[in-house]
Amino acid sequence: MKTYLLPLVLAAVCVAGCRTYDYRVVQPPGVPGVIADQPVIVHYDPLDYRLSRQRNRLNVRINNPSEDRIILTGNKSFVVDPQGESHPIRGRPIGPHSYVWLSLPPVPITYAYPDYGWGPGWGVGMGWGWYDPFWGPFYGGYWGPPPVSYYQIVTPYDWTWKTGPVRLRLTYDRNGKTFEHDFEIVREPRK
Repeated sequence: MKTYLLPLVLAAVCVAGCRTYDYRVVQPPGVPGVIADQPVIVHYDPLDYRLSRQRNRLNVRINNPSEDRIILTGNKSFVVDPQGESHPIRGRPIGPHSYVWLSLPPVPITYAYPDYGWGPGWGVGMGWGWYDPFWGPFYGGYWGPPPVSYYQIVTPYDWTWKTGPVRLRLTYDRNGKTFEHDFEIVREPRK
């Protein structure tokens, strides 16, 4: 590449950059609207919700300030993504004076495995890592760990959220009594 093009390419990358998104709470009414740089606290009796933006996701911290154990029932809770598809939510108990986290959309399950590169392809030599041309790979070379590949497991819990509204219904059980909390949150580009 010509050296005079390098500043132009770097400037284009900096201008394009990553887009920042804000979240706006539509339901329940009366909530201080936009979740931008500061978290928003929502009291939805008997629980407290702390909504915050973190790494391109909306984090929902559900606090249980009561003396009772409250169970988020996964088989009755759901989220509807902007395309209208319904997704389940994993249930879990919330102990007295404790909390649980929800990430919207959920972080997909990904696992790493060593990639030894077996199979058809091209290349010369053996091993991986740094090669010392003076001593050779057996004397002074570094034989580090193998390269790593990642595999993502897609489940019914996984979905994407580019922009638009998401409806969230959280159903709880407290001492044998069921109650529900409904949210509608819109994700939009920062202006």
